[in-house]
Amino acid sequence: MSKELVVDDYAFSSMEEANVARLEKDKIDRLNEKLVNADNEILYKVYNKSIEKNTFRTPVGMEFMKKTRNILKDDSSYFDKLPPIPVIVNENKARNDEKNDDIKKYKEDAKKNIALFRWSLFINLVLVVIVIVFFVITATSKNPNIINYENVLIDKYSSWDQELTERERAVKEKEAELNITYDD
Repeated sequence: MSKELVVDDYAFSSMEEANVARLEKDKIDRLNEKLVNADNEILYKVYNKSIEKNTFRTPVGMEFMKKTRNILKDDSSYFDKLPPIPVIVNENKARNDEKNDDIKKYKEDAKKNIALFRWSLFINLVLVVIVIVFFVITATSKNPNIINYENVLIDKYSSWDQELTERERAVKEKEAELNITYDD
């Protein structure tokens, strides 16, 4: 155990808690200097003000509050007027529990988001493959489409033109054989 975490014979789990205890010890030392010869009325006011403002939260401060309470209990005029010492059960633990709950929630959300991201990525890849397949089919197809319709139509009409030219030549040859002439 590090000496930095020990304050007034109490070992704390974090530097933050130890520093709070040191501050409380300093307050207690200053109060003790001022309260050396103080009467119980002043001690009662200090006790109530400390409870009201929640001045002491660590075991170091609680020990001071307990000693002050015991002094006042010995005086019968304050015995029934003394409020109990409020104890905050490990404030840092409560904060850490809240943080841990938040962290768990964020981790669960992150897992859900990762799963959604993976599905989204998979679906997007499938869609990209489908689009590529469509482009390949379109580019290699013999049917007219937006990409090759001009070439297909030119080829189709040029083949008709060639066929018609061949038929016209065959008809002219037959006419020549049969000596058929047309007057224009």
